[in-house]
Amino acid sequence: EARLQRKIQDALKLQGYFTFKVHGSELMMSGLPDLIVCAKGLFIGLEVKLPTTRNNTSPRQDYVHELIRAADGAAVVVCSPAEAVTFVQSYLESQGR
Repeated sequence: EARLQRKIQDALKLQGYFTFKVHGSELMMSGLPDLIVCAKGLFIGLEVKLPTTRNNTSPRQDYVHELIRAADGAAVVVCSPAEAVTFVQSYLESQGR
């Protein structure tokens, strides 16, 4: 997944979006998405999974994703750079940005 995360970051940066990798540790809140994106002032969390493990999010990840959505951010599982870029662009359009 690390290689896929880098490819997704590269694709999003080419679109002009700020993105960074969340490195998990005992000091970080558990369940945070793998990548954080700021696009036109909006917060987007991307959980990166391989296609075969798309549905393997933990209950804690699901909970944190719901917290992000409740705060009017976006959180989603993506499996490719194209899917990530498409989601971000669609989300921006849905928010009138």
